[in-house]
Amino acid sequence: MQKTRTAITRHSRELTAEFGFNGFTIEQVCERVGISRRTFFNYFPSKIDAVFGHDSDAMPEGIIERFMAARPKDITGISPTLLADLVEMVTERLSFDESDIVSTHGFFTAAHRDPDLLQHMVQTGPKKDAEFRELIASREGMDPQDPLLSSLLHIIKHTSLQAIEAYVEDSGKRSLAEEFMDLMSRIQHIMGQPLKRSND
Repeated sequence: MQKTRTAITRHSRELTAEFGFNGFTIEQVCERVGISRRTFFNYFPSKIDAVFGHDSDAMPEGIIERFMAARPKDITGISPTLLADLVEMVTERLSFDESDIVSTHGFFTAAHRDPDLLQHMVQTGPKKDAEFRELIASREGMDPQDPLLSSLLHIIKHTSLQAIEAYVEDSGKRSLAEEFMDLMSRIQHIMGQPLKRSND
């Protein structure tokens, strides 16, 4: 089931890259995948949903459960391993399928030029961010609207994108996880500096 679903998304994105979102039909997707139109709609309600795919297809099995279970027991407030657990989750995701991540990143970059795809991204992006924020808030017993969570997730998300770009520019000389860890280590180093200058 997942194999067919991911194949539909992969070919939908390839056709989008070749002809633009409005330049191909669902029938063309079905022909490339080797399925019927009826089967297509068993997996996706529309062409745009097929193009964006299912988030779970790009995630290692059990990754969310492992993150939720990693919180130390008998801890009050934000756990001392929150950042480490988030970093571990991201590196596991980045190591799952590097070629798929890079092609997906390229697709979303191109999608900014298509009004239909851009509108869909604008509508779904904040929702996905909110779901991830609520996941962490649930684990940590925090208010999902706590600005600390938004700031933390912005750093994680932006650093992930920067790692993918560095990976592509460097032709994959280092793994995506290595690129991400290098950037996060540099961020951690600079953020560890005092917030105020000491009096001379």
